Amino acid sequence: MFDHDQRDLTATLSNMHRQAIDRCQSNQIEAKQKMAQWLGNDRRFDSYDASRLVDRVALCRSNGAQLDLSDPQLLRGGKPRPLSR
Repeated sequence: MFDHDQRDLTATLSNMHRQAIDRCQSNQIEAKQKMAQWLGNDRRFDSYDASRLVDRVALCRSNGAQLDLSDPQLLRGGKPRPLSR
């Protein structure tokens, strides 16, 4: 869970999201701010845009989708993939 492997990073993000929701008593806006703050403290996520990553984690958890950390849109200053919606 503390490695730079994609499985470890996604597990960390999932746990962060769940704990933020629990600590903020299901307030989604406050939980996103709390999670973005935690991402700023974790050096493994320095290359990612915190707000985009938090939004994508929330979307994936609500839809049951798998998070793809290789998406260039999640990076700081990243642009979406060609032909993506």
